Amino acid sequence: MEQEISSIQLVLTIPLLVFLGCAIVAMFQQGKTGLGITTIILIFACGIGSLIAFAWGWMSNNVNIKIMIAWTLTIIANVIAGVVGI
Repeated sequence: MEQEISSIQLVLTIPLLVFLGCAIVAMFQQGKTGLGITTIILIFACGIGSLIAFAWGWMSNNVNIKIMIAWTLTIIANVIAGVVGI
C-alpha cells in the first residue's frame, strides 16, 4: 500500500526545516562544531540528524524554548495529518 504525502504535510515541512536550521545554528554558536557537522552529514546520509538536533535542542538550554515547543507541535501536527490522511 502506497502512502501519499498530503499538501498539509508539505506545508508543515517548511517550518520543520526552519526549526532544524535554528537548532543547527545554535550548535555552531555554542561551539559544538563537531556535533553540528555530524548532524548535517547524518541528515543527508540516513535522516537521523534531525532527531539528534531535536533531542539536543530539548536537552541543552541553548535553543529558545518557544522554538522547541513550536517544533514539537509541528511534528505532532505532521504525524496527525499523516495518520488521518488529510
